[in-house]
Amino acid sequence: MQRCGTGVPEIARCYPEAYEELLADKVTTMQSMVTEAVVNGTPADVSAPVLPRVEVFKSERENFRMRANFKIWREGPELHYVMFNRDDTTPQQVVTYPMGSRQLNELMGPLLQSMQKDPVLSTKINDVRFLTTLTGDALISVTYNRPIDGTWEAAAAELAASLGPRVRLVGRSRKVKIVIGGEMVNEVLHVPERGECLYSQTEGAFTQPNAHVCESMLGWAFNATKGLDGTDLCELYCGNGCFTVALSPNFRRVIATEMSKASVLLAEENLRLNAIDNVQVARLTAEEFVEAHSGVRRFQRLADAGIHLGREYDGIAKLETLFVDPPRAGLDATCRALAKSFKRVVYVSCNPETLSRDLEELAQTHDVTALAAFDQFPYTPHLECGVVLVRRADAHDV
Repeated sequence: MQRCGTGVPEIARCYPEAYEELLADKVTTMQSMVTEAVVNGTPADVSAPVLPRVEVFKSERENFRMRANFKIWREGPELHYVMFNRDDTTPQQVVTYPMGSRQLNELMGPLLQSMQKDPVLSTKINDVRFLTTLTGDALISVTYNRPIDGTWEAAAAELAASLGPRVRLVGRSRKVKIVIGGEMVNEVLHVPERGECLYSQTEGAFTQPNAHVCESMLGWAFNATKGLDGTDLCELYCGNGCFTVALSPNFRRVIATEMSKASVLLAEENLRLNAIDNVQVARLTAEEFVEAHSGVRRFQRLADAGIHLGREYDGIAKLETLFVDPPRAGLDATCRALAKSFKRVVYVSCNPETLSRDLEELAQTHDVTALAAFDQFPYTPHLECGVVLVRRADAHDV
């Protein structure tokens, strides 16, 4: 049997002494890519662009990740959390996880020890997923390569009780899901200038991994859209409403779209938690919204959400700002065309490469007026970026 390595895997290590240098390198690379894209995309008859200074938002050096997934590795009677380094199939034991939140690390040991003592909890266990919050709520999901039933539920209930009243536990096997104590946790993010934003987070749904950097991202976007309360916002890829909740006070009305039905329901719940009543959410892909906005297609899902695009929409001329936080693939051609028609675009990206590709096209009609870097993922090559683009008064679509 293959044995797992020991020590903190490279993929999970923190290097606090090198943090500043590593972040500076990522920011410099991003800035170069963005500058090249904007210069290449700006029409020849427009003055050479001067990009704004990059505003950099740093992360904590350790204990910054609110969630983590671990495979479970068995060696005789013992269970181990393991991760895999990049391009390596050797399992690496994880005794502590310095990237993870303090609460996550505090739960790891007791959970594994309890499961190891009980065959009902340990037999054919596959992986464990932790989701922690700044509020102290935690959700642990455990998956199995065998059926689980009422016997597992009874043992899991005892386990959950031993971990504390704010810990929820979810067990999964093929076509079976058993929930102990609920499958939703509450998060409170303190957004600069905006104040507290409340969020429900559920098992399996996407959440930003670095809560404090997420607060910085929300604060930056809130500040970038201040003074627009007489206008409307269009948001694509709204997810669970993370940015929607934070930005809504800055606008008269917000139209938000998301393709996942579960995410739409969660976004609506988060709007309710924050007593926000100027947002309408529709289950549409970004591409479908483009078709609806251009009048090519009509969608009953828009009407069901109370959204009417076109002349009958009260205030269509006020739909001036577009907010996008797309997946790593960035915007497709139809969404880039839509963005070029907006007076203002606020673009948050998790991939500087696809952001640069999109900016090269958007620079044909828009100027970059703000640029930010958010270190969501310290000690990795990944960097979250924020860009504000404003359409030039004499711009014409190319």
